[in-house]
Amino acid sequence: MNSFFCNAKPVWLEGRETERHLRVQFKTKFSVTDKAGKHIVKIATSGIYQLFVNGKFVAYGPARAGKYHFRVDEIDINDYILNGENTAVIEVAGYYTTTFYVMQQPSFVQAEVFSGNKSLAATGSDFTARVNPYYIQKAEKYSYQRPQLEIYRLSPDDTYFTDDTSGTEPITATEEKILIGRRAGYPIYEELVPKKIGNGKVIHLDIEPKMGRTLTVINSQMTGYKVDELEMCVNTLMQTLDSEPGEFRESNSLSANEYALFELPYNASGMLRFDVECHEDTTLLIGFDEIMGDDGKLHPLRYDVTNGIYYELKPGKYHLQFFEVYTMKYIAANVLKGSCEFSNLTMVEFKHPPVKHEVKGKTPEIQKIIDAAVETYKQNAVDLFTDCPSRERAGWLCDSFFTSRVAYCLDGNCDIETDFLENFLHEDNFEALPEGMVHMSYPGDHLNGNFIPNWSMWMVLQLGEYVQRAGNRDLIERFKVKIEKLIKYFEKFENEDGLLEKLERWVFVEWSRANQLVQDVNYPSNMMYSKMLKVAAKLYNRPDWAEKSEKVKAEVLKQSWNGSFFIDNAVRNEEGKLVLSGESTEVCQYYAFFCDIVTSETHKELFETLLNDFGPQRKVDNKWPDVAFANVLPGSYLRLDILMEHGYKYKVLDEIVGYFLYMAERTGTLWEHDDTSNSCCHGFASHVLCWLDKM
Repeated sequence: MNSFFCNAKPVWLEGRETERHLRVQFKTKFSVTDKAGKHIVKIATSGIYQLFVNGKFVAYGPARAGKYHFRVDEIDINDYILNGENTAVIEVAGYYTTTFYVMQQPSFVQAEVFSGNKSLAATGSDFTARVNPYYIQKAEKYSYQRPQLEIYRLSPDDTYFTDDTSGTEPITATEEKILIGRRAGYPIYEELVPKKIGNGKVIHLDIEPKMGRTLTVINSQMTGYKVDELEMCVNTLMQTLDSEPGEFRESNSLSANEYALFELPYNASGMLRFDVECHEDTTLLIGFDEIMGDDGKLHPLRYDVTNGIYYELKPGKYHLQFFEVYTMKYIAANVLKGSCEFSNLTMVEFKHPPVKHEVKGKTPEIQKIIDAAVETYKQNAVDLFTDCPSRERAGWLCDSFFTSRVAYCLDGNCDIETDFLENFLHEDNFEALPEGMVHMSYPGDHLNGNFIPNWSMWMVLQLGEYVQRAGNRDLIERFKVKIEKLIKYFEKFENEDGLLEKLERWVFVEWSRANQLVQDVNYPSNMMYSKMLKVAAKLYNRPDWAEKSEKVKAEVLKQSWNGSFFIDNAVRNEEGKLVLSGESTEVCQYYAFFCDIVTSETHKELFETLLNDFGPQRKVDNKWPDVAFANVLPGSYLRLDILMEHGYKYKVLDEIVGYFLYMAERTGTLWEHDDTSNSCCHGFASHVLCWLDKM
C-alpha cells in the first residue's frame, strides 16, 4: 500500500468530496492492553483536522504540501490513552475553497491508530462518521485568503466525543494519494491565560454595512459562498456593533448587550478555549484582535478580516474550543442575547516547539526585541514559513528568504525550509500561471493568475543560501528544470538593452512609494534580476547566466544612477524612448547594495549618505525629502543587512531599537509594516535575531 499505513484507506463521505466547507467527525474505538508501549495516530488529509482522544484535544494539523501531495502527521497519544477501551475522533474541515492557506482539493482523510507496529484501527474499516451537527456550513470566509468562518448553533450534553456511538453517514474510499513525510517538528499546545481588563456595554448601530472583498469577490477563481447563499453574515453583523466601556466587575455573569474584555500576555496564535453556562437561549460573539485601538476600543474588522466567532447556545453548560487557529492579544466576549456565566478562558497556543539556540540581549530593551522576535518566529514556523499566523497563514516567498535564516540560527537545521521549498516541486507547471513562473505563495490557490515576478527571484536567492546551510545538493538538482524555465520566462521581457521591461502582474518592490514606480523599466527589479542570474549561474555552473548578470548590472548603472541616487524607473514616451521618472526611493538604494550593483567602495558617497542620513530617525530628521521613505519589508531589512555586512554593529543595534522596540512593547511580536495597518506578527520580522546573534 505505502510506507506510512498498514490498513488505512483514504476516505470521505460518499459523493461529497467536492462539497464546500464540510466538517466531518470520524470516530473509532480501540483497545489498549499495555499503555506503556508506543501509541501513535497517523493522519493525512486535504483539509484541516483536530484530533481528540477520550474527549481531550490532542493535535491540529496537518503539515501542508504542494498540490496532490499530502504529508503524514504522526501524533504521539500515550498521554491520552487508558488501558482498555479508548475513543478517538478526528474532525476534518473539508473546505474545498480557494485560499492562500490550504488548497482547493477533493476532501479526504486517511488515518490509522498504532500500538508499536500493530494496527489498532484504520479508516476504511474501523471508523464511523457524522457531519458536525452544530456548525453552520454556508458561512462567509474569515478573510480573502483563508476559508470559512466558524459559526455554531449548539445544544448541551453532546457525548459523541466520549460515549455516543452514533455516526451513520456512508463512507467511501477515494483514489490513492501521494503521501510524503513531514520533516518539520510538531507544534506545542501550551495554555496561555489572559487577564480580565474590563467590562462594558454592546452598542447597536443603525448603519448600512459595507461589503468588502471577502464578501464580494466570490467567483470561479476565488470560491466560497456568496452573500445571498449565507445562512448569516458575521462581518456585517459586527459592523453594526460598537462598545462602551463600563465599570470593571470580578463577576463572570454577562447579560444581554454586555461584554467582558481580556488581554493575553502577548500577541499569540492558537485556539481559544472557555466554559459557558447559559441560563436561557444566548447569543455569544467572541471578538478579538492583535491590538487595541487608539480610542481604547477593540476593532475586530481592522484589516480585512472577520475576527469574530459566533455562537447560538441553548440553556446548559458548554466547554468550547475554536476549531481554527487565530491571532490575538485582546478578546471580547459579547453577549448579544440572553445571559450566561463566561469563565476559564485560555488560549491553546499553536506554535513552533522550543528553539535549540538562545539569543541573549545586553540591555532590557534589546531583550524585549529578542523575545518578540522569537515569539514571532515560533508563530510563523510550524509546518512551513508563513507570512502571518492571522489573515493568511500563507507560505510566501521573499518572506521565507528571511525566515529561513532565522530557522537555521535558532534550530540549527533546515527541516522546515526543506519542506517549504520541496512543496514548490510538487507541480511541474503551476495552474493559471504562465510557463516557467512560480506561485508567489504556496501551497495555495491563485486561480485568478496573479503572481509576483520578483518573488520568484527571491526563491532563487533563497536556494543559493539553502545549499550553503543544508548542503542538500539533491534538492537543488531537483529545482534545475524549474529554474531554467523561470529564466526562460524572464527572457521574454528583456528589451534592447537587456533589461526587463513591462513585467506582468503584480510587480512588487516594497509597501511604499516604490510600488507606484514599477513600470515600464523598474530598476530594483532589474537589480534583483542581475542578482538572481548570478546566484543561478553558481548553482548550476552556467557562465552564460553569469555573463548576462554582469550585462544587466552594467546597464542598470548606466541608466539609473544620476550621480547622487539611483532612479527607480523609466517609462516609454510617445516616441517610444525610455525616459527616467526622476524619482528615487530609499529602498531602491538598498537594492543596489544588496544586489551587488554597487559597493561601499565604488559609491562611497551614497553609502555614507545612507549610513548617516537614513534609518529609523528619517521621519523626524529628513535631510532628503525627495527620496521616498522605505518601509519594513524589505527596506529596513536590506538596510540592516547591508550595515551588518559592513561591520557597523553598534549602529545596527541602535537602529534595531529604533525600528522595533515600540512593536515589541505594544504587542510582544514584530509587525508587517511600520504601523498597525496590517499584521502585527509577521514571520520575516524575526530576522532581527540573525543580526543580534552576531553582536
